[in-house]
Amino acid sequence: MKKEVLPLSPRFKILLSDFIKKNILISESQGIDHTLIICFVALLSIGLIMITSATLDYALDEKSNPYYFITKHLIYLSMGVVLSVIISKIKLSFYYDYGKYFLLFSFIISLIIFIPGLGKEINGAKRWLDLGFITIQVSEVSRLFVMFWISGFIVKHDVNKSFNKCLFMIVALSLIILYQKDFGSTALLVFTFFSLMLVAGLHLKYLFSYISLAVLAAIPLILYVPYRLKRLVSFMNPWDDQSGGGYQLIASLLAFGKGGFFGLGLGSSVQKLSYLPESYNDFIFALIAEELGLFFSLIVLILFSIVFFRIIRLANKSSDNNLRFASNLSFTLGFFITYQALIHIMVNTGLAPTKGMGLPFISYGGTNLLMMFIFIGLLIRIQIENRQQISHAVKRGY
Repeated sequence: MKKEVLPLSPRFKILLSDFIKKNILISESQGIDHTLIICFVALLSIGLIMITSATLDYALDEKSNPYYFITKHLIYLSMGVVLSVIISKIKLSFYYDYGKYFLLFSFIISLIIFIPGLGKEINGAKRWLDLGFITIQVSEVSRLFVMFWISGFIVKHDVNKSFNKCLFMIVALSLIILYQKDFGSTALLVFTFFSLMLVAGLHLKYLFSYISLAVLAAIPLILYVPYRLKRLVSFMNPWDDQSGGGYQLIASLLAFGKGGFFGLGLGSSVQKLSYLPESYNDFIFALIAEELGLFFSLIVLILFSIVFFRIIRLANKSSDNNLRFASNLSFTLGFFITYQALIHIMVNTGLAPTKGMGLPFISYGGTNLLMMFIFIGLLIRIQIENRQQISHAVKRGY
C-alpha cells in the first residue's frame, strides 16, 4: 500500500501548530523578560557592593561591628527574594477585585502611626510603623495600595468621568503623608498619578489645569514651612550656608568632583568618612560617582533607562492583550521606580532641593528595598499573565 502523502497546506499547518505549541504554549517561567530581570539583579548587586563600601567604617564607629548594616541589608535582600516569589504567584485579579479594600487599608496604615506606641519618630518626622521586629515607612506601602485601586477603577469607569473621584483620594492621602512630614513621597505619588492619568487617556485640558492647581498648592506648603523653605534657599545658593542647610549638597558635589571620569576606586571615598551624611542611603549616587566615576554613574543611568522602557513595553503589551488593569499597574510601577530614581539623582547632583529619598534597588533601607521586590514580583506576574493570555488565544485558534 502506498503511504498517504498530505498536501503541502495541511502538512504546513500541522508543522506550524506543533511549533507554536512547543514555543508559545510554554511554562510560566519561560514567559519572563530576562533583560528586565538582569537589570534588576545588576542594580541590586551594585547596591550591595556600594553599601558595603559606605558602611564598613561607619558601622565600626557607631555599632562596633563593621558588618552591622551589610548584615541587615543581606537579611532584607533574602526576605525580598522570598517576597517577590510569593507576589509573583498571586493573580492580578486579587488586586483588581479587592481594590476598595486596598484603598481603605492605605488610609488605615497612614493614620495608625499617630496612635501612641505604634508610630515611631525619627529626625522629627513621624512616618514609621514600629512592629517590633521591623519598622515600616507607611507611605511606601500606602501609595502602592491607593494606586491598586486607581488602576482598577479607571478600567471599570471612563478615566475622564472618574478622574475627580481618583484625584480626591490622592489629595486626601497626600495630606496625611504631608502631615507625616514626607513631602518627597507626596510628590512621588502625585507625579505617578498624573502620569498614569495621561497615558490612560485623560484630556490634556483637564490634566494641565489640575497640574497647575497642584503647583499652586505646593507653593505655600514650601514657603510657610520653615525647614522646607530653608532647603529651597540652600538649594538656590548652598555656599551661603556651607555648614548648615547647604552642607549636604556641597559634600555631594565635592564627591562628584573628586570622582572624575573613572573614580577614586572602590572603597576609596573620602566623603563617606563623616563628610557626606547618609552616603549609604540618600546620597549613594554621589558615592558611586566618587568611587567609580562618571563612567560607572552613566552605566547606572542606562540600567534605569532600560528598566523604564522595558516596563513601558510590558504595559503596552498588556494593553494589546486586553489586560487593562495589568497595563495600568505596569505604568504605575514604571513611574514609581523612575521618578524616585530621578528625584534621588537630581538631589545628589544639585538639580533639586535636598530631600531624603533613596535610589531604588541600590540604597540601604528595609521598607523601600522590600517594596522594590514587591514591584519585581508584580512585574513578573504581569508577564506571566500576558503569556497565559497569548497561550489561551493560540489554543482557541488551533
